[in-house]
Amino acid sequence: MKRGVNPLTKVIITQIVLIFLMMVWLIPAYTMIINGFKSNSEILSSKALVPPISFSTYAFQQAWAGLEQPILNSLSVILPVAIISTVFGSMAAYYFDILSNSFSKRNKFFSDFAFTIVALATFIPYQATLMPLTRFMVSINGLGTYWGLIFAYLIFYLPTGALLMSIFISVVPARLTEAARIDGASDLRIFFRVVLPSVLPGFIATLIFIFIMSWNVFFIPLVLVTNPSMSLVSVSVESYTGGFGTLYNETFAAAVLASMVPLILFMFLGRYFIRGLMALGSGGKGV
Repeated sequence: MKRGVNPLTKVIITQIVLIFLMMVWLIPAYTMIINGFKSNSEILSSKALVPPISFSTYAFQQAWAGLEQPILNSLSVILPVAIISTVFGSMAAYYFDILSNSFSKRNKFFSDFAFTIVALATFIPYQATLMPLTRFMVSINGLGTYWGLIFAYLIFYLPTGALLMSIFISVVPARLTEAARIDGASDLRIFFRVVLPSVLPGFIATLIFIFIMSWNVFFIPLVLVTNPSMSLVSVSVESYTGGFGTLYNETFAAAVLASMVPLILFMFLGRYFIRGLMALGSGGKGV
Protein backbone atom coordinates (compact mmCIF):
# COMPACT_ATOMS: atom_id res chain seq x y z
CA MET A 1 0.00 0.00 0.00
CA LYS A 2 1.45 3.34 -1.08
CA ARG A 3 1.71 6.11 1.45
CA GLY A 4 0.86 9.69 0.59
CA VAL A 5 3.27 12.59 0.82
CA ASN A 6 3.91 13.80 4.33
CA PRO A 7 1.83 16.97 5.03
CA LEU A 8 4.91 18.70 6.42
CA THR A 9 6.78 17.94 3.21
CA LYS A 10 3.92 19.43 1.18
CA VAL A 11 4.05 22.62 3.25
CA ILE A 12 7.84 22.90 2.84
CA ILE A 13 7.66 22.35 -0.93
CA THR A 14 4.84 24.89 -1.25
CA GLN A 15 6.79 27.48 0.74
CA ILE A 16 9.92 26.92 -1.36
CA VAL A 17 7.95 27.33 -4.59
CA LEU A 18 6.24 30.49 -3.30
CA ILE A 19 9.56 32.00 -2.18
CA PHE A 20 11.09 31.22 -5.58
CA LEU A 21 8.17 32.79 -7.45
CA MET A 22 8.28 35.84 -5.16
CA MET A 23 12.00 36.29 -5.84
CA VAL A 24 11.43 36.03 -9.60
CA TRP A 25 8.60 38.58 -9.33
CA LEU A 26 10.80 40.98 -7.35
CA ILE A 27 13.78 40.86 -9.73
CA PRO A 28 12.59 43.80 -11.92
CA ALA A 29 11.89 45.99 -8.86
CA TYR A 30 15.21 45.02 -7.28
CA THR A 31 17.04 45.83 -10.52
CA MET A 32 15.41 49.26 -10.85
CA ILE A 33 16.14 50.24 -7.26
CA ILE A 34 19.79 49.16 -6.99
CA ASN A 35 20.70 50.58 -10.40
CA GLY A 36 19.12 53.88 -9.43
CA PHE A 37 21.72 54.14 -6.67
CA LYS A 38 24.64 53.57 -9.08
CA SER A 39 26.51 56.08 -11.17
CA ASN A 40 26.00 55.82 -14.92
CA SER A 41 29.58 54.61 -15.45
CA GLU A 42 29.12 51.90 -12.80
CA ILE A 43 25.96 50.66 -14.52
CA LEU A 44 27.84 50.32 -17.79
CA SER A 45 30.72 48.43 -16.16
CA SER A 46 28.82 46.12 -13.80
CA LYS A 47 26.08 43.50 -14.03
CA ALA A 48 22.50 44.62 -13.49
CA LEU A 49 21.90 42.46 -10.41
CA VAL A 50 25.13 43.43 -8.63
CA PRO A 51 24.61 46.00 -5.81
CA PRO A 52 26.42 49.35 -6.17
CA ILE A 53 29.90 49.73 -4.75
CA SER A 54 28.94 53.09 -3.28
CA PHE A 55 25.34 54.22 -2.92
CA SER A 56 24.46 57.59 -4.43
CA THR A 57 21.11 59.38 -4.39
CA TYR A 58 22.12 61.76 -7.18
CA ALA A 59 20.05 59.95 -9.84
CA PHE A 60 16.94 60.00 -7.64
CA GLN A 61 17.40 63.70 -6.92
CA GLN A 62 17.71 64.47 -10.62
CA ALA A 63 14.77 62.26 -11.51
CA TRP A 64 12.58 63.82 -8.83
CA ALA A 65 13.39 67.30 -10.11
CA GLY A 66 12.08 66.26 -13.51
CA LEU A 67 9.12 64.19 -12.32
CA GLU A 68 7.70 66.21 -9.44
CA GLN A 69 5.36 68.28 -11.61
CA PRO A 70 4.37 65.41 -13.95
CA ILE A 71 3.44 63.27 -10.92
CA LEU A 72 1.22 66.08 -9.61
CA ASN A 73 -0.26 66.51 -13.09
CA SER A 74 -1.01 62.79 -13.28
CA LEU A 75 -2.67 62.81 -9.86
CA SER A 76 -4.89 65.75 -10.87
CA VAL A 77 -6.03 63.81 -13.96
CA ILE A 78 -5.97 60.13 -13.01
CA LEU A 79 -7.58 60.41 -9.57
CA PRO A 80 -10.77 62.07 -10.89
CA VAL A 81 -10.82 59.58 -13.77
CA ALA A 82 -10.62 56.58 -11.43
CA ILE A 83 -13.26 57.94 -9.04
CA ILE A 84 -15.72 59.08 -11.72
CA SER A 85 -15.29 55.88 -13.76
CA THR A 86 -15.88 53.66 -10.74
CA VAL A 87 -18.81 55.61 -9.26
CA PHE A 88 -20.71 56.17 -12.50
CA GLY A 89 -19.70 52.75 -13.79
CA SER A 90 -21.20 51.25 -10.63
CA MET A 91 -24.41 53.23 -11.16
CA ALA A 92 -24.60 52.04 -14.77
CA ALA A 93 -24.01 48.44 -13.66
CA TYR A 94 -26.83 48.77 -11.09
CA TYR A 95 -29.14 50.17 -13.78
CA PHE A 96 -28.34 47.22 -16.06
CA ASP A 97 -29.05 44.88 -13.15
CA ILE A 98 -32.46 46.51 -12.55
CA LEU A 99 -33.37 46.13 -16.22
CA SER A 100 -32.16 42.53 -16.42
CA ASN A 101 -34.30 41.59 -13.41
CA SER A 102 -37.34 43.33 -14.86
CA PHE A 103 -40.34 41.28 -15.99
CA SER A 104 -40.46 43.33 -19.19
CA LYS A 105 -38.86 41.59 -22.19
CA ARG A 106 -38.20 45.00 -23.71
CA ASN A 107 -36.16 46.08 -20.67
CA LYS A 108 -34.20 42.84 -20.68
CA PHE A 109 -33.43 43.23 -24.38
CA PHE A 110 -32.30 46.81 -23.86
CA SER A 111 -30.14 45.76 -20.89
CA ASP A 112 -28.44 42.99 -22.89
CA PHE A 113 -27.91 45.26 -25.89
CA ALA A 114 -26.50 48.14 -23.82
CA PHE A 115 -24.27 45.80 -21.84
CA THR A 116 -22.90 44.33 -25.08
CA ILE A 117 -22.02 47.82 -26.30
CA VAL A 118 -20.26 48.55 -22.99
CA ALA A 119 -18.29 45.30 -23.24
CA LEU A 120 -17.24 46.08 -26.81
CA ALA A 121 -16.18 49.59 -25.81
CA THR A 122 -14.03 48.13 -23.04
CA PHE A 123 -12.03 45.92 -25.38
CA ILE A 124 -11.44 48.42 -28.20
CA PRO A 125 -7.70 49.34 -28.18
CA TYR A 126 -7.46 53.06 -27.46
CA GLN A 127 -4.47 53.31 -29.80
CA ALA A 128 -6.79 52.57 -32.73
CA THR A 129 -9.05 55.50 -31.88
CA LEU A 130 -6.46 58.22 -31.23
CA MET A 131 -6.96 59.96 -34.58
CA PRO A 132 -10.76 60.41 -34.33
CA LEU A 133 -10.35 61.14 -30.60
CA THR A 134 -7.88 63.94 -31.37
CA ARG A 135 -10.16 65.44 -33.98
CA PHE A 136 -13.08 65.26 -31.54
CA MET A 137 -11.01 67.02 -28.85
CA VAL A 138 -10.08 69.75 -31.30
CA SER A 139 -13.76 70.26 -32.20
CA ILE A 140 -14.75 70.78 -28.54
CA ASN A 141 -11.64 72.83 -27.71
CA GLY A 142 -10.43 70.16 -25.29
CA LEU A 143 -7.00 69.58 -26.82
CA GLY A 144 -4.22 70.58 -24.45
CA THR A 145 -6.54 71.04 -21.45
CA TYR A 146 -6.89 69.07 -18.25
CA TRP A 147 -10.65 68.69 -18.58
CA GLY A 148 -10.23 67.43 -22.15
CA LEU A 149 -7.66 64.89 -20.99
CA ILE A 150 -9.97 63.70 -18.20
CA PHE A 151 -12.86 63.44 -20.64
CA ALA A 152 -10.72 61.39 -23.05
CA TYR A 153 -9.76 58.95 -20.30
CA LEU A 154 -13.40 58.63 -19.22
CA ILE A 155 -14.41 57.59 -22.73
CA PHE A 156 -12.33 54.44 -22.28
CA TYR A 157 -12.55 53.74 -18.56
CA LEU A 158 -16.23 54.41 -17.80
CA PRO A 159 -17.18 51.25 -19.73
CA THR A 160 -14.44 49.38 -17.84
CA GLY A 161 -15.91 50.47 -14.51
CA ALA A 162 -19.42 49.43 -15.59
CA LEU A 163 -18.24 46.04 -16.86
CA LEU A 164 -16.25 45.16 -13.74
CA MET A 165 -18.84 46.41 -11.27
CA SER A 166 -21.63 44.49 -13.02
CA ILE A 167 -19.93 41.27 -11.88
CA PHE A 168 -20.14 42.31 -8.23
CA ILE A 169 -23.54 44.02 -8.28
CA SER A 170 -25.24 41.08 -9.99
CA VAL A 171 -24.77 38.93 -6.86
CA VAL A 172 -26.25 41.40 -4.36
CA PRO A 173 -29.27 39.56 -2.89
CA ALA A 174 -32.48 40.79 -4.51
CA ARG A 175 -34.27 40.64 -1.15
CA LEU A 176 -32.13 43.54 0.13
CA THR A 177 -33.04 45.90 -2.69
CA GLU A 178 -36.66 44.76 -2.73
CA ALA A 179 -37.00 45.41 1.00
CA ALA A 180 -35.59 48.92 0.59
CA ARG A 181 -37.89 49.55 -2.37
CA ILE A 182 -40.94 48.41 -0.37
CA ASP A 183 -39.92 50.89 2.35
CA GLY A 184 -40.17 53.65 -0.24
CA ALA A 185 -36.46 54.20 -0.99
CA SER A 186 -35.58 55.54 -4.42
CA ASP A 187 -33.18 53.67 -6.72
CA LEU A 188 -30.48 56.25 -6.05
CA ARG A 189 -30.88 55.84 -2.28
CA ILE A 190 -30.88 52.05 -2.63
CA PHE A 191 -27.67 52.24 -4.63
CA PHE A 192 -25.76 54.33 -2.08
CA ARG A 193 -27.25 52.84 1.11
CA VAL A 194 -27.67 49.17 0.17
CA VAL A 195 -25.84 48.15 -3.00
CA LEU A 196 -22.59 50.09 -2.67
CA PRO A 197 -21.82 49.01 0.93
CA SER A 198 -22.51 45.41 -0.09
CA VAL A 199 -19.92 45.49 -2.89
CA LEU A 200 -17.33 47.75 -1.24
CA PRO A 201 -14.34 45.39 -1.83
CA GLY A 202 -15.32 45.07 -5.49
CA PHE A 203 -15.73 48.84 -5.74
CA ILE A 204 -12.23 49.44 -4.32
CA ALA A 205 -10.73 46.69 -6.49
CA THR A 206 -12.23 48.36 -9.58
CA LEU A 207 -11.02 51.77 -8.43
CA ILE A 208 -7.44 50.51 -7.97
CA PHE A 209 -7.51 48.65 -11.28
CA ILE A 210 -8.68 51.71 -13.24
CA PHE A 211 -6.21 53.96 -11.42
CA ILE A 212 -3.22 51.74 -12.23
CA MET A 213 -4.29 51.13 -15.82
CA SER A 214 -4.86 54.83 -16.55
CA TRP A 215 -1.67 55.83 -14.68
CA ASN A 216 0.38 53.73 -17.14
CA VAL A 217 -1.39 54.90 -20.32
CA PHE A 218 1.16 56.45 -22.67
CA PHE A 219 -0.38 57.39 -26.01
CA ILE A 220 -3.40 59.39 -24.81
CA PRO A 221 -1.36 62.03 -22.91
CA LEU A 222 1.34 61.89 -25.58
CA VAL A 223 -1.13 62.95 -28.29
CA LEU A 224 -3.55 65.17 -26.35
CA VAL A 225 -1.07 67.15 -24.22
CA THR A 226 0.40 70.04 -26.19
CA ASN A 227 1.96 72.01 -23.33
CA PRO A 228 5.14 70.48 -21.79
CA SER A 229 4.18 71.88 -18.37
CA MET A 230 1.08 69.62 -18.47
CA SER A 231 3.02 66.45 -19.24
CA LEU A 232 1.93 63.33 -17.35
CA VAL A 233 4.34 60.99 -15.63
CA SER A 234 4.03 58.15 -18.17
CA VAL A 235 5.30 60.44 -20.95
CA SER A 236 7.93 62.12 -18.78
CA VAL A 237 9.51 58.79 -17.79
CA GLU A 238 9.84 57.85 -21.46
CA SER A 239 11.75 61.11 -22.10
CA TYR A 240 14.69 59.79 -20.04
CA THR A 241 15.54 57.44 -22.91
CA GLY A 242 17.31 59.71 -25.39
CA GLY A 243 18.03 59.25 -29.06
CA PHE A 244 21.77 59.89 -28.72
CA GLY A 245 22.41 58.47 -25.26
CA THR A 246 20.73 57.32 -22.09
CA LEU A 247 21.49 58.11 -18.46
CA TYR A 248 20.62 54.66 -17.22
CA ASN A 249 20.80 55.46 -13.52
CA GLU A 250 18.35 58.35 -13.89
CA THR A 251 16.11 56.18 -16.07
CA PHE A 252 15.96 53.50 -13.37
CA ALA A 253 15.41 56.12 -10.66
CA ALA A 254 12.61 57.75 -12.68
CA ALA A 255 10.91 54.37 -13.15
CA VAL A 256 11.02 53.78 -9.37
CA LEU A 257 9.59 57.21 -8.57
CA ALA A 258 6.84 56.86 -11.18
CA SER A 259 5.81 53.54 -9.60
CA MET A 260 5.58 54.92 -6.07
CA VAL A 261 2.08 56.40 -6.28
CA PRO A 262 0.34 53.18 -7.47
CA LEU A 263 2.44 51.22 -4.98
CA ILE A 264 1.42 53.45 -2.05
CA LEU A 265 -2.24 53.23 -3.13
CA PHE A 266 -2.00 49.45 -3.25
CA MET A 267 -0.30 49.31 0.15
CA PHE A 268 -3.20 51.14 1.80
CA LEU A 269 -6.06 49.49 -0.13
CA GLY A 270 -4.45 46.21 -1.19
CA ARG A 271 -6.46 44.01 1.16
CA TYR A 272 -9.69 45.26 -0.44
CA PHE A 273 -8.21 44.66 -3.88
CA ILE A 274 -7.35 41.05 -2.99
CA ARG A 275 -10.82 40.51 -1.52
CA GLY A 276 -12.31 41.90 -4.72
CA LEU A 277 -10.21 39.58 -6.89
CA MET A 278 -11.15 36.60 -4.71
CA ALA A 279 -14.80 37.48 -5.12
CA LEU A 280 -14.27 37.77 -8.88
CA GLY A 281 -12.65 34.35 -8.99
CA SER A 282 -15.56 32.79 -7.11
CA GLY A 283 -18.14 34.31 -9.42
CA GLY A 284 -18.83 37.24 -7.16
CA LYS A 285 -19.85 35.21 -4.09
CA GLY A 286 -18.79 36.49 -0.74
CA VAL A 287 -18.31 40.11 -1.83
